Amino acid sequence: MVVGLGIDIVEIARIEAAMRHPRFLERILTPVEIEFCTTPAKVAGRWAAKEAIAKAVGLHLSWQDVEVLPDEMGLPVARVSSHHFDPNRLRLKISISHERSNAVAVAILERVVIHAPGSLM
Repeated sequence: MVVGLGIDIVEIARIEAAMRHPRFLERILTPVEIEFCTTPAKVAGRWAAKEAIAKAVGLHLSWQDVEVLPDEMGLPVARVSSHHFDPNRLRLKISISHERSNAVAVAILERVVIHAPGSLM
């Protein structure tokens, strides 16, 4: 069951300019994300994804509370590290897209519905 939705768009040039500041990447990305995000477009995609996730979840999350990395198929997967977020009850689905000047991301928050054996759905 969908319980949250978030979307964000960011100009890649804005992120590229911010990347000139020495501490910018360390502030918004986790160490593993920094290894993966080698271009301004990838960094902008992570920015947009983290903003979309915060909107979908409805919690105040720090940049380091959310990590977005590709799975084995290359699809983005988010991990939220907050005691207010229960990954056993909540599931995030995200999508990131880039074009020449913008990166956009959408996040959908689902509540996991568990049905008892033999119950009607």
